[in-house]
Amino acid sequence: MQDQGGTAVLTSASASTEKDAESYITPEDHEARDTSSSPDVSTTVKDHTAEHTADPAAALAELPPELNPRNWSTQRKWVNVSIIAFQATLSPISSTLLAVGQVQIDAELSVPNSQLSAMPVAMYVLGLGLGPLYLAPLSEMYGRRIVYVVNAVVALLTTVGCALVRNDAGLIVLRFIAGLAGGAGPALGGGSIGDLFKREDRGGAQAIYSFGPTFGPTIGGVIGGYIAERAGWRWTMWVCAIGAGITTLATILFLRETYAPYLLARLRGQRSAPPTAGGFTHAITRPLRMLFFAPIATVMSLYVALIYGLLYLQLVTRPLLFGPEPEYGLFTYRWHGGNTGLSYLAAAVGCLFALLASVLTLNRSYRALCRRYGTEKPEFRLPFMQAGMLIAPAGLFMYGWTAEAQTHFIFPLMGAAIFSFGALIVLTCIQTYLVDAFGKYAASGLAASVLLRSVGATVFTIFGTRVYASLGYGWGSSLLGFICISALPIPAILWVYGPRLRAHPFIF
Repeated sequence: MQDQGGTAVLTSASASTEKDAESYITPEDHEARDTSSSPDVSTTVKDHTAEHTADPAAALAELPPELNPRNWSTQRKWVNVSIIAFQATLSPISSTLLAVGQVQIDAELSVPNSQLSAMPVAMYVLGLGLGPLYLAPLSEMYGRRIVYVVNAVVALLTTVGCALVRNDAGLIVLRFIAGLAGGAGPALGGGSIGDLFKREDRGGAQAIYSFGPTFGPTIGGVIGGYIAERAGWRWTMWVCAIGAGITTLATILFLRETYAPYLLARLRGQRSAPPTAGGFTHAITRPLRMLFFAPIATVMSLYVALIYGLLYLQLVTRPLLFGPEPEYGLFTYRWHGGNTGLSYLAAAVGCLFALLASVLTLNRSYRALCRRYGTEKPEFRLPFMQAGMLIAPAGLFMYGWTAEAQTHFIFPLMGAAIFSFGALIVLTCIQTYLVDAFGKYAASGLAASVLLRSVGATVFTIFGTRVYASLGYGWGSSLLGFICISALPIPAILWVYGPRLRAHPFIF
């Protein structure tokens, strides 16, 4: 009886999984499968074969076992994850490392106003968002590894240029190009982890990878203050260049290809994975089309933009509360000698605890729900996401009102840690959800998310200071907290309507 029950559960899970997969079959797939309705059967079969080999699940089944990334040893998998995670962490580090020395940049390069002063950071973050629009589709045609390698080299060269530049316009342009190249790690990492791990095993790896985009800016803030104070702002860029050089060398020597359709294409002597209907132009515009016409990608990307924008707002305005001199009439704790960067450690602590919670909980909660409902679906990531969405605004309220009341500095730092804890949990769940939901187009789905989150971070970086200057710490943080609260129903709505939204007709 137990065997029959177990078989029934497995059969139900298989049927549900097939149903979920069927919801993403495009009109081209149906046309290719219906050979009887086409006058040219050979052409239809050829098109179907191309679509079949473009599907990672089908390609994995056809690959020899020794080439299948999911059959790699644990050590080999985690070497790949470590390199990808380091790339995804280095880019956010570089985004805020320069911000702490911005006063020195303004003086040396004669920057006339606060909006131009924010541009090197803002343009870098914008580049991080725009890069994935072409990097993700390219990785789905020519493999992940070549995209990682080329962009690591470009990021290294442009970062060296930032360290040597002699005017603000040149710095802004180079930072934008560095951001475009630096987008490879944040854009492709989730898809690479999906290549390596089964759905029920990828939560921990996804949590470690997601740690970088949230933790990286805090590292940049902590070390940037001391580097700028003791060696000057140019050395912040030289430190980034050294890190980029190490990453480039490790990527060239140790990173292995993981994208199954590309591996299968190379095994057959082809130069790229078969593109979907529409060819290269269709593929390169996929992230934007997913952003506007795939409801799941739209909703999740908008919320990521809010959370990531708030994270950057807190990071770039931290000197207002802890800097040596008051600005805009706001209270400051007057930390001197590069110690302002220590305030970023609060976010680092929150990220560390969120990483631990995600590693211990994300896979377990997913498996428990799979056993309870006898099926697998991306919506099982949402309960953990709901917890993070409740925690994040609580941290904002604590940060704002304890700063407004001029309490001991530990209390606003605790609020910042609580917000970072909730934010990283949310980002981890959303990335894992998008990978589960979009399968072979996970990289493009994540690219859509990275685009909006970077736009959010750019907007908050440029204009966020005005929120606190106009409303103060208390009501400024409360306004942002209320916006977060308004989004609380999202997981419940997706729990009920997510499968229906994922079945929304969309030509990938």
